[in-house]
Formats: sequence, structure tokens, C-alpha cells
Amino acid sequence: MERDRLLPRPLRGPAAAVAAVCFAAVLALGLPVAGQADAGAADAAVTGAVDRVFAGVPGVLEPLSYSTAPAAMVGLMVVLVVIALRLRRPRVALLAVAGPVFTAAVNTWVLKPLFDRTHDDYLAYPSGHTGTLVSILAVITLVGAGSAPAGARLRTALLSGVAGLVLTAVAAAAIVGLAYHYPSDTVGALFWAVGAVIVVAAGIDRLPVSARSAVRRPDGSTGSVAGRHPKWRGDHRVAP
Repeated sequence: MERDRLLPRPLRGPAAAVAAVCFAAVLALGLPVAGQADAGAADAAVTGAVDRVFAGVPGVLEPLSYSTAPAAMVGLMVVLVVIALRLRRPRVALLAVAGPVFTAAVNTWVLKPLFDRTHDDYLAYPSGHTGTLVSILAVITLVGAGSAPAGARLRTALLSGVAGLVLTAVAAAAIVGLAYHYPSDTVGALFWAVGAVIVVAAGIDRLPVSARSAVRRPDGSTGSVAGRHPKWRGDHRVAP
């Protein structure tokens, strides 16, 4: 049913355009640094700025990076799945898991070896921790926009997206300041994650709808097809 889709019809075109722009940005940022093992001029300048900002507040970088820790991200995914299942949104629950897993897996086993950019001898572009965090935030933004009333979708997407960008910027600055990544690694990861989640959402929307989808019973409550009121047969009400 249309109301169960992650990408309602009006959002499909814009979402496809956003994904295309994101993938183009991943290439545009990654190709110039492919095979390199040092920071370019832009990365060095941004890293220097980050170092200056945090020089006066020692000890805060590590805590600010906690949102990119695996335990924190897995915990957030579990919370999203539980909420989605309680709201009877199985597609949302599936996206909350499949989106980040797909993002991280392709990033680790395809993109990083493909671009072959290293930081302290580790493959660095795109940043896996940043990408996974952004993929979770992208799930929240996409589901929020798709579930909002038609007239509020853009506002919902913008508000959620801006909040996600702020959190991502803080986390990215922290891992750059800790010398885990170059700045462009985190920016490329952001674009990759947003595009990847949109692709996964579109794929989930193509899955068949279960025959046991929730329906509204005559008494106003909800339940599965198998649990319909005994006075109902198929789509017609019959006498007892």
C-alpha cells in the first residue's frame, strides 16, 4: 500500500535526484585523492582550522567522537527497530538495519579499496564511521519526511536534515581533530551514506506487501487479515 512505502510517489523523483548528486559528489571528491597517502592543500587547511578551534578546549574531542562508536550506532539502530515494530512499520525496521549495513559493507569492501586513499597506512576514503552514522541519520530523515503530511514533507526533511548535519559536523570535526581521517574522507562519507540509504529504501519499497498487512476492523481496532472480525469475509460484510 502507498501509505506503507518508505518513498511515497511525490518523493521518488526528488530522492532519485538527490542520490544521483550524492554519488557524483563521492566520485568528484574521491578521484583527486585516489591512491594518495597524504593530505592535500584543502584537507590540510581544514585540519589546521579544526586543530585551532579545539586547541583551547583540550579533552573534548574524544567525547565528541562517541556518536561514531560502533556501540552507540548499534544501540541507535536497535532503538529505531523497536520503535518501528511497535508502530507496525516493518519496512522502516528493515531500513533501519539494511541501510547502515549496506552503507558500511559497500564502503568497506568496495569503495575504500577502489579509491585506495590511506591515512597512517589505513584505507580512509570514505570514512566508515562517519558513513554509518550518517546512514542512520538519513534513515530518520527519510522516514520522517515520508511519514509527514504532504504539505509538511519538505519542512520535516529540512529540519531533520539540518539537525543531522550539525551532529555529523561535530562528529566529523572530532575524528579529524583526533587524526583518524582527513576532512574530505568524512564529506565523501556523508554523500555516500545519503545516496546509499535512498537506494536501499527504493529497493525495500519493491518488496511485495505481506498478505497479513494490518487492516482496520469494524470495531475500529487494527489487526491482521487473519484476525478479522468473524462477520467479515474477504472484502464483504455478511450476516452472522
